[in-house]
Amino acid sequence: MNALRALPKDKLQKVLLVAIVMLIALAAVGNFYIGRQLSSISQSNDQIAKLKRQIDDAEREAKQEVENQHLHEQVVAFVQSQTDTMVSGDPFSWVVRQITLFAEKRPVHVLSMRPGTTSQSQQKSRFNIYSAHIEVEGGYDQIGQFVRDFENAFPTSQIRSLDLGEGSTGQADRHAALELAFTVQPDSVSQKPKATAKVEGKKA
Repeated sequence: MNALRALPKDKLQKVLLVAIVMLIALAAVGNFYIGRQLSSISQSNDQIAKLKRQIDDAEREAKQEVENQHLHEQVVAFVQSQTDTMVSGDPFSWVVRQITLFAEKRPVHVLSMRPGTTSQSQQKSRFNIYSAHIEVEGGYDQIGQFVRDFENAFPTSQIRSLDLGEGSTGQADRHAALELAFTVQPDSVSQKPKATAKVEGKKA
């Protein structure tokens, strides 16, 4: 500091000017360098954010694809399960086969099955309805269970009528005459109904 004071005024001004110029130059260099670093950091952050969004979008799409596939499989399974309970091929043969298999696990005795008619559905224009008549015998509760299980096993079908009477043994058994209405698959080929089928079964 004393050395600076000893300098002539004009030299002192030059030294101060040089110092100021150097400080400005250093500030400019520092500002340029720091600015580039900040700009680079900002660009890197933008790129990272963009990549993160892309990754998130890809993960969402992958998750949605899995969910869609799972939903598709559920829909296919549901449609198939509904189709399996619709009449296909010869209507009466289908009914005899399905009711026989169904009744084997039910505590009723199937006496007979008679074919009915095929008509247009009033609710679903694409489908025909095939009706059939069956007669079963069993206890009151057993017939009730048969009716309940039928409605659960054949959701596309319905029981149009149910008439109860005394059983052939005259004891606790009841005789039930039912008219069943089955939905026919749209691509099913209808054939003429066969004669009444007598079914020999055993009580459970």
